[in-house]
Amino acid sequence: MLVLIPLARMLGAEQLGIYSLVFWMVQCSTSVGMLGVDVAMHRNGAKLYQTDPIATGRLLGTGTLLMGTSFTTLALSLWIWRLPLAEHWIVNVSAARWFGFAAVMLLLEGIGLIGMTLLLSLHRFREHSLATAAGAFGRLLLSPLLALNYGLAGALLGLTLASFLQCITAWIIFSRTKKQYGIHLSCKGFWKESREIFQFGMPFWAGNALIALLTIPIMGEIGRVAGVATLGQMRIAQSLSQIVNFLPGAIAPVAISVLSETYTTESDDREFRRLRSLHLRGNWLLALTLVVFLSITSRPLIQLLFGDAYQAAVPLVIGMGWVSLMVVIVENLNLYSLTAGNTGLIAIGSILQKVAFIGLTFWLIPLAGGIGFVISLFIGYVVQLLAIVTGLWRNLEKTLKENFWVLSLWSALMFGIVYGTISLNLPTILTLFISILFSSINAVVVILLVFTKNEKLSLQKNVVALINKRLNR
Repeated sequence: MLVLIPLARMLGAEQLGIYSLVFWMVQCSTSVGMLGVDVAMHRNGAKLYQTDPIATGRLLGTGTLLMGTSFTTLALSLWIWRLPLAEHWIVNVSAARWFGFAAVMLLLEGIGLIGMTLLLSLHRFREHSLATAAGAFGRLLLSPLLALNYGLAGALLGLTLASFLQCITAWIIFSRTKKQYGIHLSCKGFWKESREIFQFGMPFWAGNALIALLTIPIMGEIGRVAGVATLGQMRIAQSLSQIVNFLPGAIAPVAISVLSETYTTESDDREFRRLRSLHLRGNWLLALTLVVFLSITSRPLIQLLFGDAYQAAVPLVIGMGWVSLMVVIVENLNLYSLTAGNTGLIAIGSILQKVAFIGLTFWLIPLAGGIGFVISLFIGYVVQLLAIVTGLWRNLEKTLKENFWVLSLWSALMFGIVYGTISLNLPTILTLFISILFSSINAVVVILLVFTKNEKLSLQKNVVALINKRLNR
């Protein structure tokens, strides 16, 4: 988001739309290029890396070759077809150069993601964060700086150089890390290892790949129907909505590893259930509090960060914020299925979500443009949530079922309260006060409703300790 703030003002709505289209092409293509291999490497690596370095080397070596081949193929295909895409899809031959940037960026991003997946497979979360920070710092520094001098081409070049920086950082760290565990990447038994990887990861990947493949033409259709500037507004909405799911998404790799380890033995089943329940309730509390604050403050926030030219993005920001809440809930439930090895349920939920989403977009995008896309996406995630909950319900403990219903009803109530507050169009100062008030009330009520007495006491002690630590500095 920090990168988008200066770029929105430097490039303007039209060029920001083209920048957003290239960004989405790379983002969606990386989802396709993973092939579900990253999920299998992460989950199985968490079980093997400390006890069997030879098996770990086979797993990581085979996964690296599979993903490397996939990303190289996708990048070459995009490079070869960049001119036909520009001529027949965007109907603008000059866009071919932007697709050329996308092809190079995709290759670098893909190689970097392989290195970061290898780090996660070895439980090197701090090193993974370091590589992520290198890429984020590169984007924050290089894209605005180069855009200031070279416009859209500079912004895309900055993204490309940041991908290179992240790639180099991840692989340098991994090359040092694997020596500590005595791991050597190997493709011995490649076909057998590949079959096992795909058997586990492919169902999980299928749904994500389908939405990624469909997002690109849908974005093109939005640009055609509502104008390229709408793509820039949607990019702003997507960026701000990441406030809601950033922290839950950041801890997801750690959660997968911890939950996978506790699920491996039957004696730890109680601990697995406790961690699963705490993880879901904590993430739901955090995401709902943030979406309440974001929704109420969206108008003054956009005016402050991006300027009056992007006020049309306000409904998109609010809608994408609540979509992000749904994503947090769905991804948490998917994570629990993943740690139990039930990727089939994940695939079924994902496919149903895509069917609902695609069917609605054909109807709503011509009628409502960008907001039609957001509504379709939200309803699609509701369908996916219902499918996953139906499959998991009998395996959930009674307390977690009760908490799920309480959180669902409270979230619906907060949506109504937020919608009513936004429609009043209050002054900025009063809006900020109400957003803080409602966010605080939401957090307190959720804690009172779904957290146990011991969990409340532990939370209180941690908050008091944090405040005392700050005051003593």
